Amino acid sequence: MANKRVDAGRGRKPGVVKGTKKSSNNRFFFLGIGVLAIAGIAALTYAANKPKNLANASPIDTTLPPVKSTGYVLGSATAPVEVTEFGDFECPACGRFAVLTEPDIRKNFVDSGKVRWRFIDFPLNVHKNTWNASRAAACADEQGKFWPFHDLLYESQDQWNGEATDSPDKFMKQYARQLGLNTSQFDQCVDSKKYQAKIQAHYQLAMDRQVNQTPTFYIGQQQIAGAVPYDEFAKDLNDALAKAGAAASASSTPTGDTANSAQVGGTGRKAGGKTKAK
Repeated sequence: MANKRVDAGRGRKPGVVKGTKKSSNNRFFFLGIGVLAIAGIAALTYAANKPKNLANASPIDTTLPPVKSTGYVLGSATAPVEVTEFGDFECPACGRFAVLTEPDIRKNFVDSGKVRWRFIDFPLNVHKNTWNASRAAACADEQGKFWPFHDLLYESQDQWNGEATDSPDKFMKQYARQLGLNTSQFDQCVDSKKYQAKIQAHYQLAMDRQVNQTPTFYIGQQQIAGAVPYDEFAKDLNDALAKAGAAASASSTPTGDTANSAQVGGTGRKAGGKTKAK
């Protein structure tokens, strides 16, 4: 009896054992099918949404005829040194530089006529609302208000960026009213994407220059990558001004006459320099 009980607990008829294994295998099979189905649905959902997200991030319109534009300039046309900034309105580092460092640079270098500042917007694909901001800034420029709009965009970046809203144009129009722009003209400009081709031209300038970070600055041919602090940036500007002044003195002072060289102004740019990483 004991042997029969042990045998009954340890084994079953061959047909019964095979049936149990088949049932277990079927459960795993259908479980795997279910997992694959869920993964497939998720992949289809991602694929359906991906083109829309990419279109928002990088809305290059290849049907538009190319235009020429070299950005926006602030400062004297006779300034001996020019700085070119490639910036993204939605870039946090650009925002920090614009709010914390740039005001002192304008006060000490641009307003004094030493430096001319050129801003070229480089809307990066990783930022959802940056193209809207660039187009709106161009619409503000149409009414002579690019730089106030530029400053307001950076000061209020946390309100209109891609993490804060899906309707950035609403904020752009609000800022236009705040700055006293002709709102009807501005709103129509924004809604029609009037300056899309202009922003694409700026984007291409950055690509041609192989800019891979925002902000990126050029003082003549010297590249400065990243939002460097004021003291460091001011030193580079002063070095460029010194070289520009020396070059102008050398070209305008007769040979052997150096008595008045310190009083001669400069019109050149810094010809070279080191590249600074962020």
